[in-house]
Amino acid sequence: MATSESNQSPRISFDEEGERPYVVAYAQKPKFKVGQKVYVHSGGTREGPYIIATITLAKCTCCLENGEPVKDGEEIDLDYVEVA
Repeated sequence: MATSESNQSPRISFDEEGERPYVVAYAQKPKFKVGQKVYVHSGGTREGPYIIATITLAKCTCCLENGEPVKDGEEIDLDYVEVA
């Protein structure tokens, strides 16, 4: 039973026979971690420090220390984020 790569999750692969699934390690890791303090650059100013609430390879959401979302929970491109 062969499975095409387009139907597979990027983290799960199948053996050569296409029968036994296994987890593939991430090829890339996010540059930040949930809970890490960061600054966000916006309109020429540096805002924060904020805390990373969620993270992907390209974007994150931030919150204040009390858990309140920053920018209404809007995703922020990691190009505008730096470690605090």
